[in-house]
Amino acid sequence: MTEDMHEERLHAAEAFGNAVGLSGQLERDILSSDMSAFKAANPDAAFEDFIRWHSPGDWVSEDKSDGNPTWPPKGRLSQRMSEHGNMWRKIWNDAPALPVSEQKSLLDSVREGEKVVHYLETLRPQQLLEQMVCTAFKSSADILNKTTYGGFKLMKTKMDQLYATMVSTLRSLQGKSDTSDLAGDLKRLCQVFEHIEKLLIFAASVHRKLDAPRLAQSIFTDYFNYYLPKMGTSLESICYEKEFTTKEKVGTLEREAVSSLFRPPTANQSWRKVLSMGNLLNGHEPIQREIVFSVLEKLSNGHYSSPTPLCTDEQIETHRMYICGTSNDLWIALSVTSWD
Repeated sequence: MTEDMHEERLHAAEAFGNAVGLSGQLERDILSSDMSAFKAANPDAAFEDFIRWHSPGDWVSEDKSDGNPTWPPKGRLSQRMSEHGNMWRKIWNDAPALPVSEQKSLLDSVREGEKVVHYLETLRPQQLLEQMVCTAFKSSADILNKTTYGGFKLMKTKMDQLYATMVSTLRSLQGKSDTSDLAGDLKRLCQVFEHIEKLLIFAASVHRKLDAPRLAQSIFTDYFNYYLPKMGTSLESICYEKEFTTKEKVGTLEREAVSSLFRPPTANQSWRKVLSMGNLLNGHEPIQREIVFSVLEKLSNGHYSSPTPLCTDEQIETHRMYICGTSNDLWIALSVTSWD
């Protein structure tokens, strides 16, 4: 048995006592080893002390003090630990006080190694292939699943589908001597892994680089919807390189996250050129800009307020000016005034 199997059996022994789990000699030896080490570290300890440390669930505390526990602790053993002839108490009475360094090893490493070698020598090639393939795919899927991608629902659905596809494909390997269709099935599964991996890389990249959940979700959704129909079951690799032209409105609280994607200009770059329209993206020139000036008539009596009273206080006088400028010139393409 493997170490994790021993741990499971030991936990079962702790939970069920004499009923199940303690029938194996190995579990008895492990429990005896723990008791011996506990006795060596605590020479005056009693069986109740070991239970409180090793199996707290079998100790019923009766200490009613508020924040200041008394010593020795007030309480009693659980019913199963208090039964006459309890196996745990018998092992405690027989266990000598020995530290772990002086105890005999519980396992014979040479014998266990010979068992492993014998198992590998007598293992059929088909069984070995089954174990290797299943382990490789399961490990790969778990590595992908540990990637942080911001909780995109579409990506989560695809990861769940990956596990379902993997289970249905690899199940055909179990106890199957005819492997004529195995290569095709594994190739299709590899293709599914390729699609999921590339989607996951993009999702993780957007999540890490863009600290704006709404924008990140929208960008990934566009990417996902474009490539989903192309994934299908084709064995041909898909070209994932595409430039998207979809425009997303950036909110006020999202501007800082977007501007952080642009590296500041180096000393060799011309600040006179990059700052011609302002330094909103770490000195990078924006493609276009719209500047909107709005004046509330009921709040402004200044130079730019309308001389003609408006019919309602809720109307807003808006001036829009479309310009093209450099560090030396400013061209006005259109100037519009409207009442909204």
